[in-house]
Amino acid sequence: MFKFYKLSLFVFVLSFFVFFQMGCQKKAAEKKYEILTKRADRMTIVYVEHVGSYDRLESLFGQLAAYAKEKGLAGNIVGFYYDDPDAVPEESLRCEVGIQVEEGFKPDPGYMVKEIPARTVVYAIMKGPYDKIALEYPNIMKWMEEKEYKMKGPVTEIYLEGGPNVPPEELVTEVQFSIE
Repeated sequence: MFKFYKLSLFVFVLSFFVFFQMGCQKKAAEKKYEILTKRADRMTIVYVEHVGSYDRLESLFGQLAAYAKEKGLAGNIVGFYYDDPDAVPEESLRCEVGIQVEEGFKPDPGYMVKEIPARTVVYAIMKGPYDKIALEYPNIMKWMEEKEYKMKGPVTEIYLEGGPNVPPEELVTEVQFSIE
C-alpha cells in the first residue's frame, strides 16, 4: 500500500509541475468525502472467511447476496480486510465478508456468526466504484497519523448502496478504521 502511496505522490508532484509549466490555472481535484470519527454501534454479522486475492471476492459477494435473499436478510453487506496487499503475499490475504443480522441469528452450515463490539472509528463515506476505494486509504491513514490516532483491527467496508443493478459511479461505501 505504501509503494502505491509513493507512486501516487510522485505522479501528483509531476502533474503539478506539468500544469504549472503550462500555465494551467485549474484547481486541484477535491476529495469528495469527509474524514470523521464516531462511535460505531455493536453489530452482529453472519459471514464467510476468505484467504487469497481481494480481487477474487465477486463470487463470494454473490454467494452471500443469494444467502441473504434466501433467508430474508436485509442488513448491509460488510467486508473486514485484515491484511495490506502491499505487505502480505496475495495468496495469504485474509478477509471476512458478511451481512448484518439480528442478535441470536442461527447460521446454516458453512457460515459463522460473530459480534463486533461497539468501537471508535475513523470513517469516510465514499461514492463510486469499489476498485477506487482502497486508493483513498493512504489519505485516510495520513489524516489518522496527523491526528495521532492508532489503527486497531481490520479495515471495515460497509456497502451502503450497491448490487448488480447499481451503476459503479452510484455505489456508496462507508470505510471504517477502528482506533485506540
